[in-house]
Amino acid sequence: MAERGELRYTPAGIEALDFVLQHQSTQSEAGMPCEVQLQISCVGFGTIARDMHRVKPGAVLHVSGFLRASRRGSRQMKLHVTQFIEVNHGTTTQV
Repeated sequence: MAERGELRYTPAGIEALDFVLQHQSTQSEAGMPCEVQLQISCVGFGTIARDMHRVKPGAVLHVSGFLRASRRGSRQMKLHVTQFIEVNHGTTTQV
């Protein structure tokens, strides 16, 4: 986790949390190594928002979810996190 916003509420009263994940890896493409570095804007709602609010920036996470336009009609994507596992010094905490 690179950045974490403050816990907020949607107009419907559901907890929401915006955060940024950073990724760095080496992948293989056409038999050649390809360096991948990116940051992606993310959001979690409900239980995920409450649990992610306790995660400190700098934590290593494994996440799953889906991509969706950040706003209706926008070309920018946001990862909606539906599950995550925090990896801490060889141990994991599944949420």
